[in-house]
Amino acid sequence: MEANVTMGQTAVREYIRNLSDLATVPVLMGKIVSLLKDTEASSKEVSNLVSRDLTLAEKVVRVANSAFFGHSGEVGNINQAILLLGYDRIRSIALGMSVIEIFPSNSFNFTNLWRHGYEVALASQAFSDLICMTCPCESFLCGLLHDIGRIILYKMDPKKFLQVNMQGAILEQEQDLFGCSHAEAGAVFAEMNNMPEEIVSAIRHHHRPSDAKNYRDTASIVSLAEAVSRRYSFNKANDGLWTQEHDILVMEYSLGDDDVLFVGERICAARHDIENFFSAE
Repeated sequence: MEANVTMGQTAVREYIRNLSDLATVPVLMGKIVSLLKDTEASSKEVSNLVSRDLTLAEKVVRVANSAFFGHSGEVGNINQAILLLGYDRIRSIALGMSVIEIFPSNSFNFTNLWRHGYEVALASQAFSDLICMTCPCESFLCGLLHDIGRIILYKMDPKKFLQVNMQGAILEQEQDLFGCSHAEAGAVFAEMNNMPEEIVSAIRHHHRPSDAKNYRDTASIVSLAEAVSRRYSFNKANDGLWTQEHDILVMEYSLGDDDVLFVGERICAARHDIENFFSAE
């Protein structure tokens, strides 16, 4: 089993390394990651960088116009987006959208996977508003990218990927098929692209947040967000099964039924934006 895991992770790393052949997108993503890590970065730097890629700029503006953020129809350009949402949030959105550019939702499976990621991103931010130990901007980004590993595994071998039974032990099935779970594959992607450790940890541990040694709160929020989104979404790509670990997290963070309902209602309210965002790809 250990040899199979090593081979699986090696294959994932090789696939991710080959993504550098996609020319400007990984380069731009790398620059956005640098801005995300730079606490001294200015809003002008963010605006200038994102504006250089018209497709990325358009995606960021569309996300900023989501009813979820309370500025539907008010955002016309990157500068307005930064003014209304703040450049920390825009940096997170820009990084998420740059990853989507690498894996565009140009197929049925990718569209569903990205819609699921968007739902979990919104739910993660909603939970972060309730649990003050985390940053809503970072939680949104972690939620959006939490299942990037599933897209990587799908791209590597669609036939194997589609053998995974969504109602079963997903991580274990992926381990058997690929020698690597989607959580680990996603974390490898984040690591190899120098993303902040908080994002890496949330991706790696979003199914088992109790295993996280660092940034456990963020991993827990993403895990809760995915499990709750499954209750309110009909997206077949949602693999967030509610477990005993989530019951423990609810108690640990002193969350009540009203809090879970609040997050669920935010997901439902954003459904139109989510559907329209990806159907317009």
